[in-house]
Amino acid sequence: MKFITKLEKKFGKYAIKNLPLVLTLLFAFNYIFSVAAPNVYEKIILSPYDVFYGHEYWRLVTWIFTAPSAFDEWTVLSLVCLYFIGSSAQRGMGTFMYNLYTLGSMLLNFVTVLVVSAFLFITKGADMLYIYEAQIGGVFINYTIPVCVFFAFAMAYAESTVYFMFLFPLKAKYIACIDFALLLYEYFDVPVITFRALLVVAVANFFIFYNILKNYSYGRGTRYSYQNYASEKKKKRFGSPFSERKNKDNVYNMSDYLNRKQNGGAKQMPDGITRHRCAICGKTENDGEDLVFRFCTKCNGNYEYCNEHIYTHEHRG
Repeated sequence: MKFITKLEKKFGKYAIKNLPLVLTLLFAFNYIFSVAAPNVYEKIILSPYDVFYGHEYWRLVTWIFTAPSAFDEWTVLSLVCLYFIGSSAQRGMGTFMYNLYTLGSMLLNFVTVLVVSAFLFITKGADMLYIYEAQIGGVFINYTIPVCVFFAFAMAYAESTVYFMFLFPLKAKYIACIDFALLLYEYFDVPVITFRALLVVAVANFFIFYNILKNYSYGRGTRYSYQNYASEKKKKRFGSPFSERKNKDNVYNMSDYLNRKQNGGAKQMPDGITRHRCAICGKTENDGEDLVFRFCTKCNGNYEYCNEHIYTHEHRG
């Protein structure tokens, strides 16, 4: 969408580049905190009743230190999976889009707990049952974030093979369907209004981003392989050399200049001129040694994109 593209051009520089690592370390700290200091941990949970009636306004910020679930024997393994799946999803969606999706999910959960709790207080009053329901929503405010991260991976690499329960090889899109079924089961199994609202918001957020990104090229059967990704990073150029072509302004593009240089017909590259430039973020090869660039064959014109935007850009023309 053009709006998302404009948003990325304006705010893309503020995106957190290592968000999967930051999120994993944050949740790891939250788990340790919940076990080491349970009494203090209870004071940081987003409890709308304590915020508005007890004037404990710090809870409006400290909820980010709430663990997604209770600490158990699977916690370490789940954090490792969260990091690797999140890193893969970020490579497929792009840094800015992954930030927008993941941080947007956390913000939506925060707003959902406040809105639903306010609705309960207004319609039902300060009844202990509804105070408890609002409290449960605050405890599980980050419960859906790990599954949202996997949904992001499924959007970027729907056809990739993942070992479900480390035993059964299934495509990511099928595992995402299983996750949807589990969320549906939890919706009917846990009769808590705030918790149900969080599940609905997680699914709605996925479909919103799916509709935004469904026309992007990476959503059409991309198969993820880390070995292929690592080998591609080592390549300086991709595909066969471009033939000499003129653009709409009757001017040779940069690939034509490089071809003439290889054939001995071009002089040294003038200072200040780069060989590659992303049409979305404007990055060049001088911005990082690990950046790779490709031309998009589906765009109407000679547009080159970096590895973050080659699969996520909107085709032109």
